[in-house]
This record gives sequence, structure tokens and C-alpha cells, in this order.
Amino acid sequence: MTNAVTLLGTKGGPSLRKGSPSPSSSVLQINSQTILIDCGIGATRALVEADISLSDLDAIIITHLHSDHLLDLGPLIYTAWTSGPPRRLPLYGPPGLRDYWQNFLKAMNFDHNTRIVDDKRKPLDELIEVHEYGEGTVASFAGIEVSALRVDHPPVTDCFALRFKTGSQTVVFSADTCYFQPLAEFAKNADLLVHEAMLSKGIDAL
Repeated sequence: MTNAVTLLGTKGGPSLRKGSPSPSSSVLQINSQTILIDCGIGATRALVEADISLSDLDAIIITHLHSDHLLDLGPLIYTAWTSGPPRRLPLYGPPGLRDYWQNFLKAMNFDHNTRIVDDKRKPLDELIEVHEYGEGTVASFAGIEVSALRVDHPPVTDCFALRFKTGSQTVVFSADTCYFQPLAEFAKNADLLVHEAMLSKGIDAL
């Protein structure tokens, strides 16, 4: 697998318009791992269109719980579960993510139970490992060190930039933020920085 970043969605804000990009979602492929960062609406379809199998995801990491970074998370995991072989998947996010996931499963209770019985599928709550993180170390797997920096994105207090570091490469995702000096130090010497940008004149239109 070639190391790569694929931007599945780049639009800020929760609204959708004809012809507009999808909200935030990216795929990082590094050290033979496929990691989804954020999961705005449309991410499931965008992954398929990018020729990335849902069942190939090794981890999902959410930067914060705004809907434009989260809305397709449950549907994506559920679609992967119904359309492929069962596989354990770690899911990382800020405090509140566990509640989101448990409530999503409750909402899907009828279909979930039906497929467990009819299709002999392993329950999703036994396959998805939810890890809530704060500032500092998020995870370490497959030679990748993942760390988080709390960034300025009021009124959200738990919004985190993410740094992925291997022995030879570093990739940083800013998440949603504004001018924030600690982020410059956090991203220093990174090989790639994926940073939010917004046309200030378009904010009111959003």
C-alpha cells in the first residue's frame, strides 16, 4: 500500500447544496493502515467512489462531535457490518462519542437484532471498540503514534488536531480551528499538514 491522504469531503458547516463538496472526512493510508479521520455525511459513498473498501478500515478517529464531522459515522460502520465479513474496529473520539455510538445502536435495534438472527452476524457492540481521548496520546498501533492537541473551536471545548507519526513520516490534521499558535508547534516539521481554511465572506452564507 502506498502512503497517501485522500480528502473525501472538504466542506465546512452542516448544510448541503447542489454541486457542493461533502462535509469533512479524510483517509490516511500509512504503514499499511487505512485510517478514517472524521465522517461527515457522504463519507460512506465517497469511500466507495475512492475505491477504498469499507471493510479495509483499520481505525476511525473523530476530531470533535459537530455534525459535519460525525453524521455518517453510524451509517458507515453499519453498512460495513451488513456488507462484509465481521471485523473488529477501534473507534476513537472525544468525550461523548461512546454515548453517540450506544444511542445509534439503540436506534437500529430492530434491524440489528434481525440481522444477528437471520444472517448469523456477530453483534456490533462486540466488534466496535470505543476509545474516548483527550489531549496527549490517543493511540499507538502498527508503528504509528497518534497524538492530539486541543484546538480553539468555540463553543466546542473538546476539538482536537491530530498528529500521526511513524519512524520516517509525520502527518497532521488541524481539525476545525482559527489562528492558534500552539498548533504551529504541534505541526512543526510535519511532512504534510491538512489545515482548515474558510472564505470569510462565505461564513454568513453557511
